[in-house]
Amino acid sequence: MEIEQLPRDELQILVLNKRHGLTSFESTNDDLNDFFKNDSLKDQEAQINKTYICYWKKSIVGYFSILADTIEVQAIGDHDGIEDYPYKKYPGIKIARLAVDRKFERKGIGRFLVLASIGLALSVSEIIGCRYLTVDSKQESIGFYEKLGFKIVERYRQSEFPKLYLNMYPIITGIKPKESLEGFEN
Repeated sequence: MEIEQLPRDELQILVLNKRHGLTSFESTNDDLNDFFKNDSLKDQEAQINKTYICYWKKSIVGYFSILADTIEVQAIGDHDGIEDYPYKKYPGIKIARLAVDRKFERKGIGRFLVLASIGLALSVSEIIGCRYLTVDSKQESIGFYEKLGFKIVERYRQSEFPKLYLNMYPIITGIKPKESLEGFEN
């Protein structure tokens, strides 16, 4: 029997450490596999990013890496309600890498990983300013992020890795306009 969606309550997110066996993970993207198996732990130890692994039962079903980021004020078309902001960049957190094991694609894991990233960004925003969640997406993943409420920075649309952003302010303040959380409802 094929499982359509993995139950969220059976998914576990853990910070990557040396004890995790990464060799069995295999997404459809060679660059993401290479980063995960060869660079993620080194980058984490160098304080470049933090990688989180998603387990279901005893299998790694996905991962994401996050790091501090900024986004140019001019990249945000309508400034998302920030008036008279005196700086050239807004603070944020970037989803640097996100991948799902090929055996678990189309089972809600990618969406779950983005939600986990949002949860971490919300935690950070309790301590420091964090207005946006950003991602430099692969071209084939733009639609996935847009369904989850991310907006594309138009001037990067044709680049190899277009930048997208999600305004965290409506989520932080509990204001939930349809366009900011579309795709997150159960």
